[in-house]
Amino acid sequence: MPREKKNSKKVIVKETGYPPIREESKKRFWKNILLIGLLIIGVLLWKFKGQFIAAMVNGQPISRWQLNEQLQKKFGDQTLDGLISEKLILSAAKQKGILISSGEIDGRMKQIEERLKGKISLNDALKAQGLTKDDLRQQLEIQMSIEKLFDKEATVSTKDVDDYISNNKEAYKNATDPVVVRNEAENIIRQQKISDLFEQWFADIRKNAKIQKF
Repeated sequence: MPREKKNSKKVIVKETGYPPIREESKKRFWKNILLIGLLIIGVLLWKFKGQFIAAMVNGQPISRWQLNEQLQKKFGDQTLDGLISEKLILSAAKQKGILISSGEIDGRMKQIEERLKGKISLNDALKAQGLTKDDLRQQLEIQMSIEKLFDKEATVSTKDVDDYISNNKEAYKNATDPVVVRNEAENIIRQQKISDLFEQWFADIRKNAKIQKF
């Protein structure tokens, strides 16, 4: 007696409860998924185009990747060396318990604004140099850390001040307040001494630091 052929489709329906998916349906399904995915990617690229496209020139895009590649070639080593220097300075300061607070930075920024008053605003001065207030705060943190590292060593005597004023009479010929003149001279001398001390110190720590560039 010949065996009765079973309908494979009926068997699948019976076992799974769902009819079999045809090959064309599968292809259509994945095609729709792909189209939806491309649509989502397109929307995201448009929404966040500023993160991927730096500029458009006659309808042709200049990508962020192209821009970053050129910046890396021209300024990469210089920028990296600057970041390494900052890390070394702040690490050394931290080891000696030197931390610059936000309040101290705010105070120094106010001093800068006072000196600029009537000439140019702080924002305009920063913009002219391609900097932001955050950039300035970062620079001030480094500068003030260096000052605290060497402030005790950079002593200024009365003779130092007298000699400086005597050698720079032309700069102070119109000055009317001798106290202001002496304070300014003292600050200039101290900054120069700190700079000299820092230069030698930094050359040593840079030489002995374990630096790996990739």
